Amino acid sequence: MSTDTLTDVTAGTTTGETAAATATAADGTRSEGWGIAYASVALLVLGVFAAYGFSAAENARAEAESAACHVLASTWPMYATAYAGLLATLAAAALAGRRLLQPLRPRGPVQMAGMALPAALLLLVLQVVIIWTLHQPTGGPVDCLG
Repeated sequence: MSTDTLTDVTAGTTTGETAAATATAADGTRSEGWGIAYASVALLVLGVFAAYGFSAAENARAEAESAACHVLASTWPMYATAYAGLLATLAAAALAGRRLLQPLRPRGPVQMAGMALPAALLLLVLQVVIIWTLHQPTGGPVDCLG
């Protein structure tokens, strides 16, 4: 017989419970891993906004190239949003993976992390493509006649 399943008669708890299972939030409710799941989703959303910010900065540079009639270098907002998005997406994937690997597995946070991890991995592919395109040489001459 395993000692992990024995019940403490005085406290009414199982001796194999982890500290995370008995942890409660400030308002008295059990948190049980929701914080990590919410943080991974929040970082995933931040990664999506950074990808959109990179696209907006790239479009602004393309419009400036058309107005100036010559090729312009990549701007600092393009670099900032590209690398911020990459870091946020890496952190989202790491947190979602961490939540899935925890021994305490309540259904809600695990489902949220289970959906966030594949989304973060797909967004990570997009972020890597963004970084790759950021460091490619600029295109040919700008068409000022069109």
